[in-house]
Amino acid sequence: MATFPGDTTALVDTLWPESYIALQEIEAPASLAVADPYRDIANFFIIIGMVIYLIFAHRRILQGTRIVLHGIFSQKKLISIETQKNLQVCRNSLFIFLTICASFIFANIAYATRIIGHQYTVPLKFAGIAGCIMAFFLLRHLAFRFLAWVNRNSVFRLAHLISYTYTCIWYMAVFCCFLVIKAIPSAPMGNMRYCIIYSLLAVMTIYFYAIFKIFIPKGVSHFFYILYLCTLEILPVALLLHLNFN
Repeated sequence: MATFPGDTTALVDTLWPESYIALQEIEAPASLAVADPYRDIANFFIIIGMVIYLIFAHRRILQGTRIVLHGIFSQKKLISIETQKNLQVCRNSLFIFLTICASFIFANIAYATRIIGHQYTVPLKFAGIAGCIMAFFLLRHLAFRFLAWVNRNSVFRLAHLISYTYTCIWYMAVFCCFLVIKAIPSAPMGNMRYCIIYSLLAVMTIYFYAIFKIFIPKGVSHFFYILYLCTLEILPVALLLHLNFN
């Protein structure tokens, strides 16, 4: 079919074919599926927004990617990201970009698999997912500031900042899984649900170990460390698992 300049339908169809036809094994039943007249144009504008952000912030994003990957293998480099303003800006630029990209992917997967409900359109899913991610980190920021004030220990603030780095690592793991599934024609996109969860659990295990090595030398008791994990770390993951599998 011929395409013309400004033909947004052809562009989005090329970049995200599943935004038009969900794979049969995960497509919502006709009786439940809701027509989404805004899906195609929404995907187009989201992609344009990601490209524009990438163009203007590509140097910081590339630098942020480099320092985040180095931080996995070195606790010293991991902490240096939070103590040097220029490195923190690069990491945060990468975090914002990856959050937008992840929200776009999650919204389209949620539309195809009805994870968040068949009655919501892609624009609402994208806005809701991106908003929930930002709200989650805002609430974590407030909770960690409170813990730092109550315990008079700045290690809690450091743990919160480090969580941005590991979230970026998780986003990258999800994208790698997504590219692998897209490269295998017979692989159902519904498998992304399991990739999202298993990659999250793997990254969180590494994150827990990293902050354990930071908490204990700072005088935080093992009991308080376990209490902190159960309330601010494990509980949100449990809610995500419940949302994903129910």
